[in-house]
Order: sequence, then C-alpha cells, then structure tokens
Amino acid sequence: MAVFTNKTCDSTQGRQTEDGIRIRTLWGELAYQLGGPELYALVKPNDEKQRVPQGIFEKVVQAASPCLILLDELADYCVGASAVSVGDSTTLADQTISFMQQLTEAVSQVPGAVVAATLPASKYEVAQSEKGQEAFITLEKRFHRMGADIKPVAGEEIYEVVRARLFESVTPDTEKDYPGKIAQAYHKMYTTHSAEVPSEISKSNYQDKIRRAYPFHPYLIDSLYKRWGSHPNFQRTRGVLRLLGSIVGDLWNRRKGNTQTQQMIQPCHIPWSVDAVQAALTRLWGDEYQAVAASDVIGQQCNAGIFDEERGGEYRQESIGCGLAAAILLGSFGGKGGKNGFSAKELKAACSRPGLNWSYTDGALLELENRCFYLHSTSAGRLGKRYWYGTKPTLNKLIVQYRQQVSGESFDEEIVEELHSETRQSVGTNAAWRVLINPKPDLPEQKTLTLCILGPALPYDDNDPDNKAVRDYVLNISKRCGAKDRIYRNTLIFLTGSKRGLGKLHNAYRERVIHERVKKDYGNRLDTDQKNELKKRLEDARRDALEALGMACTVALKVSGQELEICKLPDSRKSIPDHLGYAWTTLVEDEEWILRRVGAVTLQNTGIIPEEGSMRLKEAVDVFLRFTDKPMLASKRALTEGLSQACADRLVGIGRGGSPSALQTITCGQAVSLDPTEDGVWLIPAFEPDPDPIDPDPIDPDPIELARCVSEASSSDLSICE
Repeated sequence: MAVFTNKTCDSTQGRQTEDGIRIRTLWGELAYQLGGPELYALVKPNDEKQRVPQGIFEKVVQAASPCLILLDELADYCVGASAVSVGDSTTLADQTISFMQQLTEAVSQVPGAVVAATLPASKYEVAQSEKGQEAFITLEKRFHRMGADIKPVAGEEIYEVVRARLFESVTPDTEKDYPGKIAQAYHKMYTTHSAEVPSEISKSNYQDKIRRAYPFHPYLIDSLYKRWGSHPNFQRTRGVLRLLGSIVGDLWNRRKGNTQTQQMIQPCHIPWSVDAVQAALTRLWGDEYQAVAASDVIGQQCNAGIFDEERGGEYRQESIGCGLAAAILLGSFGGKGGKNGFSAKELKAACSRPGLNWSYTDGALLELENRCFYLHSTSAGRLGKRYWYGTKPTLNKLIVQYRQQVSGESFDEEIVEELHSETRQSVGTNAAWRVLINPKPDLPEQKTLTLCILGPALPYDDNDPDNKAVRDYVLNISKRCGAKDRIYRNTLIFLTGSKRGLGKLHNAYRERVIHERVKKDYGNRLDTDQKNELKKRLEDARRDALEALGMACTVALKVSGQELEICKLPDSRKSIPDHLGYAWTTLVEDEEWILRRVGAVTLQNTGIIPEEGSMRLKEAVDVFLRFTDKPMLASKRALTEGLSQACADRLVGIGRGGSPSALQTITCGQAVSLDPTEDGVWLIPAFEPDPDPIDPDPIDPDPIELARCVSEASSSDLSICE
C-alpha cells in the first residue's frame, strides 16, 4: 500500500527517509512506499531530476501487485509544485499531472493494482489561483479517462458517517434501541398532524430515516449537506462534520443551563452565536448576514429573543421564537431553483417536538413576520408561506426606523382634524346637539345644546381623583366667555378621552402616520409583494386609528349646580358617528341628563308653572338654558311641547298679548301651539274656563274700514258688513 497527500512529500525540499534516501517526487514516493529502496531504484534517476518515468512505472506496479495506491488532495499538491521549475519550460506540477497518465495506464495493465484518488467537488475548493484550478481540471480529465467516479458518501450514508465520526455511542446501556424509540415518538407526532407537515414526513419510511439520522434530525443534516453543500467553497462531508461538531460541543457545554427540550438536535437548536457556526455563515454567504443574525436571530435582544421574553413561560423556556428564527436562517441558502428558505409546513416538521404545544409555531411565525427586520416571505402555496432571511431590510425594518423618528410626536393636531372630519358625518343622526371640537376658553355663547369634544391634551385619568386639568378647563368654559361671564351655561356637555383610551389612540395614529410616510418616501422602491403588504398595513392602520378615535372618547362631563358631574360611558362604538349616537342615547335614556320633552313634574320642580302672576315664555326657556341646576333641553321644543301638554292638562294657562294685564286670549284645558321665539306668550296660573265666554273687552270696528266695506257692498249684502 502507498498513501500520498499534499503533506507527504514537500514539492520543494522533498522527504528524507530513515535509510538516507531523499525523495523529491510523487513517483519516487509511491515506488519507495510500495517496495522500499529496491523499487525506488527503478525510478531514482527520474526522481532526482524530477522527470516523469516514461513506461517505467508499470514495472514498479507489477512488482508490488497486489497493491493499493491512495492519492488525496493531489490538486493542492500541484499548486505548490507549480512553483518548482523543471528545466526551462516546465514545472513539477506539469510533470506530476503528466505522471497521472503513466500511473493510470500502468494500473490498468496490472491485475490486482488499484488507484483511489480524491478530487474536490469543485475547482473553487482548490487554492484560489489560475494554476490550481487548471491543475484540478487537467487531473479530473486524466482520472476520468481511465477510472470511474465513486462518491465517498452518497445519499443517506451521510447520516451514518456523521454519527460514527462524532459519537462513540448514541444508545444508553439501559435501552438498546433508543433511536428507534425517539423515531417512533416523532412519527406519531407527525402522523397526528399530517395535514400540517410535508406529505413525505408523515410516511412510515421517514421514521426509519429519523432513526438512522439520530441524534440529529434529518432536516438539520440534509440542509447542511444538500443546501449548503451546493456552495462551491463548502466541503460537503468535512464541512457538515465541522459545523455539527461545533453545534454538539456548544450544546454539551450548555447542558446544565439549557432549558430547551432536545430529544434530537434539530434546526431550532443551532447556536448561531458560536464562532465557528457564525464564521461559516459569513464566509459562505456574506458578511452582511452577521448583521442579519444579530438583529433577528441571536440573543435575548434580537427581535426573536425579545418576543420570547415578552411571552414568557414555555416561549422563553423553549426559545420558540429564537428556534424558528435559527431554523429559517439555516434554510435561507442553497434552495433548488432559487427557492431559498423553509415553508411553514417544513418549519413545523423541523422545529416541533413531542410534548410541546403544536400551535406555538403558527403564532410565533406571525410575530416574527411583524417584528423581524430581514425576514422575507412569499404568499401562501401548497406548503404554506415560504420564509427566508435576506440582507435587504424588509418593510418591517423601514417601519421600525420611522417609528424611532416619530417617537416624540403627539399627533394631537391630526387627531383634532380627524375629529372635525368625522363629526361632520354625524349630522342626521338622532342626536340633537351641535358638536364642537377642541373648544377654546373664549367659546361664544351657545343658546342650543352643544357637545364639546375636548382635545387629546386633556385626558381623564381614572387613577387621579382630582383630574384638576380637565375639571378646571370645563368649569372655566362653563362660567366664562373669554373675558366676560357666560349667560347660557346649561347648554354645554363635554366629552373627553380616558387616559388609557387616548394612549391607544396616540399609538394608532402613530402607526398610521408611520405607514403613510413609508409609502410616500419608499413606495416607488418597494417590490410588488412589499407594495401589496404596505397597502394592506396602511388600510389596517387607518381603520385602527378611526376605531380608536371613537373608543377613546368615553368620559362625559357637565356642570350641575356648582359641581362637575361625570358619566363614564360603559361601552363605545368603532366610528365617531356611531359613538356619538350611542353617547346621546346613554345620556338621554340612561342618565337622563337631557330631556327631549319636559314633563309636568319637572315643570313644577323647576318653578316654571306660576301659582300667581305670570312669566314670559321666552324667560321660561332661558331658565333652562341659563341655570345649571335645571335639566338640559334637547331643544327649545322640549319645553314648549311640555307646556302645551301641561296647558291641556290644566296645570298651566297660556295667554297671548302685549302684557299680562292686556291679554287678548287665554287658554287652559286644551293643547296650544307654542313658538319659543314668540314675544307675546305668557305662562299664567291654571284656571277653569267660562262655559259661555263673553269677550271681556269687545273691540269697536274701525270706522274707516267700515265705510270702505259699505261702499263696496251692494244693498243686499250689507249683512256682510254687520
């Protein structure tokens, strides 16, 4: 047997044997290993002059047969040999490559002689030089001409290789088929949720695949061997072994403090913070992925880690979010046909564990979509959405950046403007009040019922018993019109937001403004999927802002006597028009702050019905509009209709005339039509009408009018004038 690697014999200095021979070439080394000094003597001149032995090496092989010659990393040896000149026009690398023709022909002619040579999977795995890549291509052609390709590790053999190289044993002494037990548990889980994993996962042969891959999940090995193995700079078997060795070492070192369930080592268990793993990531796929991993995948301060901490419980204990992020990062490279990433179903197969809540994956994926800066996804397909990490920041990254920019803004002006716009739409509802937004201290006199919606700078805090700012503001407007006293004080109702509701409202408006600014600044630079996603998010943000607007205004206030009366609306509506209609119904029907019709009891209690003397109707209306110890009127008609009914019920009399002493008509016992703006209407004490009324003050006819009537009438029509 003869074995040669790129370290067996230095291309420049050669190798000194124990018996004093200086070997300088590949053919010298093989001859010496196969037959010692005796066979070396056959090629000694060629070795000393570093020239290919033409037709001589077949004698060496015949003498050594049966023999096995192993050549490893020969292309790398040729890189060094290309710097060794042989004569004026050739190098030791050229001579070595030429010798491969002699060697393969010799072995093919001698029974019992075999050469096994390894070449990298790609020319890019050789030293990055034109000489090295040329040597690789030439060697490949020479070997292919006489030999046959054999894959040292084919298909699922990688499972056995990995296990044999990394573990002495994976079976506890107490259980002879522990891998089979684990495989059975996973197979049961997959078949229970067969509709939520790829179809091949729930089949019986996958159970055997799990058993052979144990203690690794097949997805972990397959992703590294097949996906990452497609990279020209990644050595499949050795690269997989190095990465898995680093993963196993880290898990072993953290075994005492690690809280994750680990029946097998799955993609969700990859520690991307380990130097060797992170170095492989950046070396193969780019330094940009270091920032990607730091932002979204690694540690408690990454987006996935923050999510786990916020949820707590099993999310923190099992690292649900971080595990999903780790698996997605693993699958983000080397996908067939450019389809990088894992589908939702594949992620469930890769990350779920027996005994863990199956539905965690769905919720965590939604959260990662909303939080992660670099997480991309496609629309749902046969296997659900496909997720992967890219170096281009996603829409979430832009939104987070804008969120930081607007963190100090209050959006009070936008909220007030929205209230103006929305309250215009409330016209025509059953509410009879006039609506004013954000009234100022110099609010003019309001002679009809007015709802004043306070600005968002005046929240009502349930935890503050005083609420001094709101209280002082309402009392001041109720008493003063700027610099003078307010006359009509019983026409104002105030509506303000709770501190909690306004907090949600500010957040909702902040999100709306953020999405609007992203659309304005980046709308033309987003791809189609991002544009569609931004459009949907903006629609949701605008809807949420409008809903929060109505839901924030839940505290009604009015001045009652000298005190402030408060009503906390027990519910809310999603739009301002609906919410104002709901507030009206609550204050009219439930709280009875507002009267749509003044009844007899109220008339008597408020002193409107005179027991003697009289009161002008206009003055009676003003009593309700001016004094805060009286009920509020939905309108002036509420009083006039009540008085009309009181007149019909003989509780009050109604007179018309220039003064109480010169009434032209008086009515009691029947309904009368009353106009609150009419001057000559008087409320008088109730009375019993005369059954045969005589005009107490007959009016003489006007003589001029009488003369005109007579002159125009015929003699037979004089009765008309009478």
